[in-house]
Amino acid sequence: MKSKKMLAYLVAFVYCSFVFAQTESKSEYIFKSKVYPVGFDCYYVAAYYHNVDEVFNLRGYTMSNPYESIVTIEINPTGTSYAVLTRYKNKTQVCIYDLWESDTRLYRFKKKYDTSALCYTQDAKSLILADSYGLRFYDAKSFQLTDSLPVSFRATELAVSNNGYYVAATDGSNFGVWNIEAKRLRLSLNFVADKKINAIKFSYDNKLLGVLTNDGVLTTYDTRMFNEVAKFGNLGIAKDFDFHPEGKYVSVVNSDTIVSLVNMKDDTERIVFSEPSAGISNVQYVCSRDKNLMVYNTSNAIIYRVVNGLSPNYTQIVDDEANKMMAEWLKQLPDETMDDYKVRVNDETRMKQMNLFKQEVATRIADNLVSMSSVTLGKYNAATNSMEVAFDNMPSILLNVPEEDVMSFMDTGNIEFRNAKYNVMDNDHFELTYAEVFNKVTGKTYVYENSGRQNLDLLIADDDFVPLELVLQTNMEEMKLEEIKEKIVATAKQENVISDHTNIAVSTNVVNDYDADGDKITNYVVDFSYEVEAEFSFKEDFGPGQYRLENSGAASSMLKIMKEAFESKLASYISAGKKLRVEITGMADAIPINRVISYDGCYGNFENEPIYKQGEFSSITVTKKGGITKNEQLAFLRAQCVKDYMEKNVESLSSMDIDYNYRIDIASGRGGEFRRIKVSLIFVDAF
Repeated sequence: MKSKKMLAYLVAFVYCSFVFAQTESKSEYIFKSKVYPVGFDCYYVAAYYHNVDEVFNLRGYTMSNPYESIVTIEINPTGTSYAVLTRYKNKTQVCIYDLWESDTRLYRFKKKYDTSALCYTQDAKSLILADSYGLRFYDAKSFQLTDSLPVSFRATELAVSNNGYYVAATDGSNFGVWNIEAKRLRLSLNFVADKKINAIKFSYDNKLLGVLTNDGVLTTYDTRMFNEVAKFGNLGIAKDFDFHPEGKYVSVVNSDTIVSLVNMKDDTERIVFSEPSAGISNVQYVCSRDKNLMVYNTSNAIIYRVVNGLSPNYTQIVDDEANKMMAEWLKQLPDETMDDYKVRVNDETRMKQMNLFKQEVATRIADNLVSMSSVTLGKYNAATNSMEVAFDNMPSILLNVPEEDVMSFMDTGNIEFRNAKYNVMDNDHFELTYAEVFNKVTGKTYVYENSGRQNLDLLIADDDFVPLELVLQTNMEEMKLEEIKEKIVATAKQENVISDHTNIAVSTNVVNDYDADGDKITNYVVDFSYEVEAEFSFKEDFGPGQYRLENSGAASSMLKIMKEAFESKLASYISAGKKLRVEITGMADAIPINRVISYDGCYGNFENEPIYKQGEFSSITVTKKGGITKNEQLAFLRAQCVKDYMEKNVESLSSMDIDYNYRIDIASGRGGEFRRIKVSLIFVDAF
């Protein structure tokens, strides 16, 4: 009976995945429920909800029946299990259940703490329980107590930032945010009288913390210094909220019939959704590739809504693309002397170049807005020869026009804007920063130029920029890494391990960041990757079904370069207790596995190991007994060979605080060129 139910749940998940793949043709999906879904949680497109004492999936099948009053449920971010907090009279209980099999309890906390709230850390490594003592941290696999944090109040709601820096807790009246590692209080709030906190959450990009109160106000704080950023009022009962994954909008439950979307960069934009069946109490965004999939409950259903028509977070897009362009611009050119480099790259030229990159990206995205605008003329200042030119989709500009030419501008149909360039303002709208305005009547061209509106001194102080001496240092180190690479590649070619058809790449970068105390730090990033031409990949890289490092001459050569780099140019960054994040990407092609591939257990057995699969957080299991039946398992083992090599061949790393993260990419094509690995080393606070 149990296997039949499990099959039903898997069918339900596949069904939901199929339904939501059709988001282009439909904007709302309603999953009816026979009971009121008091609360819910989501794992991608699959939601699980509870009423008084049962947990259900979207098809209405009972997942568990604790026979006690359910306070809340929380799904493990890997999607393997879920935690249920129940209460019977004055006692509480926390149990862990399998997410895919009915009534399968994996663990029951035996100690009878007066648990009042729970949540998982986003990396799925810890489960946090709140009680009258404070917060207790448990390993999410073994459920052994690993840490604790005293709190002066008994929290009824918890939130953890995605980067693992902070945990926030509230009992409705008291509120605190702590640096988890240092157990240091970063923000404390206390409310009296009838003001109450209804919800607390961190934004997906870790930049904002939101506190929603029952007076209809959402207050946001930056997560560096925890200063107040903005207040958004008139939000009704303000029952619950969630940040949009792209960081520009926030969804709020205004009443039991209304969910509204607020543009946090321009509060004048609010989008309202009404539900006549009422009962809305919770809202959440589904962490899937479709970032606009919002889910909320009503009195008799779980509703998924595709929120179409939202404007992108232009500021973030421009910053991200400009920073990538800047990282390339800062590299020393192959034929560039150091003296020439210092002339080309200095504080002033760097800031100007960043402005140009931002303008270039913004101009590309804006797609010539001025040509789509209705243009009107405003006031004219004879003293300054300034004419106001107004647009219906951008702020007005002041164009310098001699008084004798003013009459020729009266018919705006005779005005043509050429070579228009744009920037993005603080409210995420575009503004015109440069244009050549051609007057067809006079044949004259009038230039509008305001691209230098930002003060250069302020730009130089911009937190996006790292000290030039660090840029120079890492440029020199990249050249030294190239020398190491050339030496090892030459040896590998002599030994016929690889040929000219394998290309190994090494690169360095310095990136500004902040630690959990809000202090500015600089991370040093070193990337290793390789490519093998398709027709030679079968010989120089992993063959079908292969995963051991010795199966790939290209991967072996790349890791030898990394080993020698650690023993020489990177040795100065190895320090006891220092943090090193290692992001390993394992790849596989799309050739189907029609039989079980034997796994010899050389890298160990893995049960529900957290991974990022195609960019989404998930888990994977690979055991010697079960063998390899999926391409993602092959990709994962190829990633594991990197960790195995580092632990066995770079002994000095054992003193560092290393966090390994695995990213699994499955190509749509077939062939050896898709069976690769790459490694990114992030030395945290390296300088």
